[in-house]
Amino acid sequence: SGGQVGDRGRLLGEGVRASVRDTRKQGGQVIGHIVRVDEGELQVGARVEAQVDAARRRATALNHSATHLLHAALHHILGPHARQAGSLVAPDRLRFDFTHPEALTYPQIEAIEQYVNDKILDNYELETTQKFLKEALDGGATALFGEKYGEIVRNIQMGDPSPTLRQAQGAGSGEGIFSNELCGGTHVDETNDIGIFMITSEGSAAAGIRRIEAITGREAFHQLQERRRLLNQVAQKMGTSPEKVVERAEALNEAINDLQKQIAALRQNMAALQFTNVLDETAKISEVNVLTAHVREADSDTLRQLADQFRTRYPKMGVIVLGTVQNEKPMMIAAVTEDLIGRGIKAGDLVKFVAQQVGGGGGGKPTLAQAGGRDASKLDEALASVPDWVKENLK
Repeated sequence: SGGQVGDRGRLLGEGVRASVRDTRKQGGQVIGHIVRVDEGELQVGARVEAQVDAARRRATALNHSATHLLHAALHHILGPHARQAGSLVAPDRLRFDFTHPEALTYPQIEAIEQYVNDKILDNYELETTQKFLKEALDGGATALFGEKYGEIVRNIQMGDPSPTLRQAQGAGSGEGIFSNELCGGTHVDETNDIGIFMITSEGSAAAGIRRIEAITGREAFHQLQERRRLLNQVAQKMGTSPEKVVERAEALNEAINDLQKQIAALRQNMAALQFTNVLDETAKISEVNVLTAHVREADSDTLRQLADQFRTRYPKMGVIVLGTVQNEKPMMIAAVTEDLIGRGIKAGDLVKFVAQQVGGGGGGKPTLAQAGGRDASKLDEALASVPDWVKENLK
């Protein structure tokens, strides 16, 4: 019921032993037992003793009661529109789908966790009663959309403090009923039995439906221990204490950014030094100054700066195509002086021609264009084809 997985356990009888792998409702009050016979043979009419896996049922009960608290928290934090749209209640985790139009913010997730854990620590009793369906609904009980209910239903309510808390707080100090649902699943007696509630993920389940996954009890405690262990390991690697990990990470990021800027500046300087010699290799093709070069350790900004240097030296009748390799992929930039555009030489057409030879494409303005490709091994061959293209397309 309510997305809860079936019980497991075993069946013991004279000369027979079987493992119950699952239990499922077959309609009405009939519960089907899916079993694996480990010893002997199960006979129709045989008398057996059924032993439930109590630890598994207990863990499942923690998670089921926690889903009711989560539902109440969503109503309280997000609003009454946040209604259950599906769930899974297993012994090791719970999953809860609910109606909400957008992703939850981190402060909202924290507030939901806080609400649930406050209710756990305040130790409210769970009141379980059998009622007529109409009576329960008239009393404000929440029924799941699409769920079929009989004439008599089971009503789970939370809100009355446990005897211990009631004695400490004084009579009438509780906030009243905050969770009131129809449910046929297994539950704890008091919310304090749940121990800890911890959200492990929040995401989209479908359009307009969000999904929260969470853990409770020992699972949550073990997860907290694991996260503390990882935090201590990270702090140790970073040479600081767990309390100062964020401060240390920010300092390291700042140092990395500074180093990346220095590396970029060094690459630009290296490319500029390399390019100074390359400029002298400019060829004359039908009176056009044509230069191609494979520039090592350069990015797109560096290539543009080098192209500007070329156009400074050759403000007229100039064509340049520069290529480099970034992350094992070729990248090219072509630049053309203004006076050649009317004579059929355009940077966009030229860089597209080169890019096609390395399995890519691109384009841009008539005077400056950029392209990328997939096959870096063909970059030099593609650059070498530029002079012939200029000769063929010059009008």
